[in-house]
Amino acid sequence: MYSAPAWKLFSGIFVSGGFLFTFGGFVPSWDSSYYPLMMSQNIKYKEYLLSKWWLIVIATAISVIVASFYLFLGWKMYLAIIVGGIYNIGVNAHIVLWGGAYVKTPIDLTSGKKALGDKKAFNSKTLLISIPKLLLPLLIFDVFYKFQGIIAGYVSVAVLGILGLAFRNKVFSFIERIYRKEKYATLAAYKEKN
Repeated sequence: MYSAPAWKLFSGIFVSGGFLFTFGGFVPSWDSSYYPLMMSQNIKYKEYLLSKWWLIVIATAISVIVASFYLFLGWKMYLAIIVGGIYNIGVNAHIVLWGGAYVKTPIDLTSGKKALGDKKAFNSKTLLISIPKLLLPLLIFDVFYKFQGIIAGYVSVAVLGILGLAFRNKVFSFIERIYRKEKYATLAAYKEKN
């Protein structure tokens, strides 16, 4: 079961997207200690989100390069990691930033215990937004794989990632509107003390 090509893509998305999933899902929570100050400045959300996106993109690219030792398991495994990296950069990077708008958990980077909080980090909106992170590429891969083969499946997922890059500005405009809408709820959540 785990040697099926869809599972290789699944693992490729995880191998290349470790930083994306752990860091990206908590944007802007990483900045919760100075988020009110940052919002009082003249910082545009688009610039803020773009800086986080570039950090995710660079970390994903480095993960793909470091994972080159997977070539010992075969070129199809490493191809799955490359395709997963392209999808993570083009689609998942946007999805985690979008989902971050709904995470209202302040992160205390100066404390060692309960730094990530516990009650607001996971909610129904973040669950619904996270479904495309893994299910969409596997579904698209599976459709093309069954009719055209493994390379067509990988190409279809990579094309989806490239399309995400091509429409990055439109996606960022949408995400920016969500962050603006959630701004005051986020500020209120970050001011709460447990």
